[in-house]
Amino acid sequence: MALNGTLKMDNTINNSTSMAAGAGGGVSGAPDDIDFNAIMQLMTSKYTTELVDRHVAAIRKVCKTCCNGFLLKHLEPMVDLLKMIVQRLSSGQHDFALAVCEITRVASQPFVSCKASDMITYGHFLPSFIKVLVSVLGYALPPDEQAVGAAAASEDLEERRILEEQRTMCERIRIEVAHTLACWSRFGLDEDSVELQPHQPLIQAVADSGTPNLRILRQSQVMDALSASFRSEDSPEAIVITLGAIRDMSLYRPLARQITNSGLISNLVHVIRVNLLGSDVLLVAAEVLWNVLELDWEGAAEALGQEEVVDCFRDFMDAVLSRGYRFKDKIFRNDMMVLLMYISKREENRPLFASTGLMALLLSHAVDESRRKALHESGVLNQLLGNQSSRPYAGFGGSNGNGGTGGGQSRTASVALTNSQEDMEFRMLLWGTLSRCCSSEECAQVAIQCGFVPSLLAVLDLQETPPEQRQWSTEQRRKVQLEALSSLFQLVQYVPDAFIEARGNSIVLQLLQGTRSREVQKKCLNLLQVAVPMGPQFAEELGQLGAVGLLIELFTDKDNPMSSRQLCASVLAGLCTQNAENRREFRKKDGVEAIRAEVLYRPDETTDNHLFYTLCVVDCVWCAVVGTRKNEVRFLDAGGLFALLDVLEVAPLLLKRQIIGCLADLMQYRKAAKLFVQWNSQVTMKGGLKILLELWQSEQDTSGSTGKDGVIRDLARPLNPQEFSPDPNEMLVGDGRPESRSSDGSMQSSRASMKIKQARSFGDLAAASTMSRSKTALITRGGTAAGAVSPAKGATVGKSEFGSSLVDRQDSRAKIYAVLRCIGFECQEALTIAERQQMELVKLYPTAAELETWIQVQVNLESRNLRPIAADMKWIEDSISERKNNASRVQGLQRKLADELRDEELAGLNRFYEDIRSRAQFRKASLGKDEGDGGLANSQGADDDGFSSGDGF
Repeated sequence: MALNGTLKMDNTINNSTSMAAGAGGGVSGAPDDIDFNAIMQLMTSKYTTELVDRHVAAIRKVCKTCCNGFLLKHLEPMVDLLKMIVQRLSSGQHDFALAVCEITRVASQPFVSCKASDMITYGHFLPSFIKVLVSVLGYALPPDEQAVGAAAASEDLEERRILEEQRTMCERIRIEVAHTLACWSRFGLDEDSVELQPHQPLIQAVADSGTPNLRILRQSQVMDALSASFRSEDSPEAIVITLGAIRDMSLYRPLARQITNSGLISNLVHVIRVNLLGSDVLLVAAEVLWNVLELDWEGAAEALGQEEVVDCFRDFMDAVLSRGYRFKDKIFRNDMMVLLMYISKREENRPLFASTGLMALLLSHAVDESRRKALHESGVLNQLLGNQSSRPYAGFGGSNGNGGTGGGQSRTASVALTNSQEDMEFRMLLWGTLSRCCSSEECAQVAIQCGFVPSLLAVLDLQETPPEQRQWSTEQRRKVQLEALSSLFQLVQYVPDAFIEARGNSIVLQLLQGTRSREVQKKCLNLLQVAVPMGPQFAEELGQLGAVGLLIELFTDKDNPMSSRQLCASVLAGLCTQNAENRREFRKKDGVEAIRAEVLYRPDETTDNHLFYTLCVVDCVWCAVVGTRKNEVRFLDAGGLFALLDVLEVAPLLLKRQIIGCLADLMQYRKAAKLFVQWNSQVTMKGGLKILLELWQSEQDTSGSTGKDGVIRDLARPLNPQEFSPDPNEMLVGDGRPESRSSDGSMQSSRASMKIKQARSFGDLAAASTMSRSKTALITRGGTAAGAVSPAKGATVGKSEFGSSLVDRQDSRAKIYAVLRCIGFECQEALTIAERQQMELVKLYPTAAELETWIQVQVNLESRNLRPIAADMKWIEDSISERKNNASRVQGLQRKLADELRDEELAGLNRFYEDIRSRAQFRKASLGKDEGDGGLANSQGADDDGFSSGDGF
């Protein structure tokens, strides 16, 4: 979207915008006060109402007096006067046409303010003035074909002359009105007139806030009248000036929406068709469509998503690709591709690309020359294009015409693409649009038949360089490789078999190994990351090609950025998922030791997103190590389990859940379970059991299944009570039972939600893919590794109603149970009473999950008004009753422990007060003894004094 346009059409539009319209000009040369009442009386009096020539002369005198611009204070009477003039013109008094032109010409200049407050006082009349001025277009339309035909057939020369004069005068009115609108819309489109925010581009500021004139045009609703006039416009000069005005209006988002709603888009397409490869006016029409698609994509993309419109675009592209040799033709070609890119973003429009033949036409220019020639000689291209006749292949430069609509006349010819900037840009736009369209099954089939995927891979092949690439510079080749990789990133998801058949894995691996560009390397890794989950054949073939060793080498290279190493870990995880051969290769290439060295979480040591990096590392451990005994042995011998537990203590909640899922599967190995109980934190000296109980309590607090005394709230739903609203008083630590979590661990867990939200907003595609696979693994593998029962589906219904995120809805209690079941519920650590309460509920977890499942079955039956047979009903009720009894037993134990805790706290409080009282009594006794000793010393001193005085005498 360009602010000043891509090309100047001709001197007409330049002259029309050279004098900008606005409000608030200076008072220099201001006209004397005009008696508008006298003019209105002259036009309405019954004695002078027929003196049309005097009316027109009076109006022209007003315009001559205000030749430098109307006064703002005259706006209100000018609106009334203009309404009357338009009314007279609509009634057939064509003499007023000259007056309308004079008023319109003066209105194109800035309005003059005599006082600083004039804009505030009279500015609200400006939209009304513009609305009345534009309404004249409805009475100045070109004569219809019937009237022109009747005049041509008539032998009356006077009638012909009158019709020609009226046509000329109406055309002049339309030109003057378009000139005024062009001046109004152009005024203020510069950095000095638009208020810009810091680091805000001018084009963005205009789109969001507009200019004062654009806001006035929006309020006046000029677009409906302008579009109605534009539909029947036949004057080239008026078309050029009107397009210039519409182009500037389209820079403002509300006006862009009005352009869409007024149906003007179809007229712009018609302008392009009429002027195809001819006048430069088609570039302005394309620019307007570009602006509207960018600012009102939903409405404009829907309006352009019609079969006849897409068919027009096919003809445009056919003509410009076969006969567009000029520089301006290539500019137009690229603009058309930008429009098609915007149109293809709407999924409903993509099948039209295939049905109209546009997809095949674009693909015929996206593939190399040899493949295009083969498609034509085999007849596939003509069949896809819908050509009935088969013509000889014309190759490059089959036609050198400069006009016409194309329409399939020379679809076998082609203008050769060079290494110019315009042609390189066209390649990138073309590939991106075609790859996006392949999400439609129809377009994907056309792409397969035309060999689109092999053509893109040929650009990446380092061994066989196509002839047309030999003239490319290194930078051009790098940009083309990046765009080809981006297109293949989408295509491998839509047509994975075509990617495999074209040796895509081999070519991408060779490029990954041979490139020196970090960007190309990252794009290759992104492509592999999305390709691996497409099917087991990808992992098998990549493993045979040596991808595991190459990725481990890149992962261990510290010179690579963390984002690339993160992608390496993610791709390795995908390659090793359910692939024993790749896991074996991972072990042989020392991947176990390499991944073990990265099992840590130190976000303060780097500015990169360490959370996602550690998630990918843990995911790689889960997929490449866990489940293969030899890999597990090497991982444990390298201290991998202890490293996981170290990270578990300090990690955010998202990472904690990932690690626990990995541990749940790793604990199936007895050696790992024995090592688990030997671990102690280097920070708090806590064991692994206490860390898991802290996380269990965090999950309990989230679901609200236990009260502040640590006792189950709802026997029917021990894990996920319904309609739970947390009490703020219960969230306070120290009120009621003490929490078993450590202060540092709980604070880090509570702060994790904000960090997770910030991390998830990054929008990194690789990280998002890893997150998706990690979350799936947490749910599917973590809950079933040790035979644990997954929580009932109803467990998260209450939370999802509050719109919580997927991360918040995850429940790791099943994985915690799976870990504790493997290591044993008894431990050497001394548990507090609160931890013992939680442990009782952990032991109950399978029974509690089954109880909630049975109750949910019962609720579903009742909601559907279904009554099971008596035997089934008894089975359901007995199952619920049995499990409720178990829950009641645990509730009793928890209540007993709560009473014991309360007694201990009361005894401790009594000891505290008793100690205070004993200290007070001891101090009181000590003070009394000190006072007694002091009195005795004073009496002895008095006796000694008396004895001495006696002896003295």
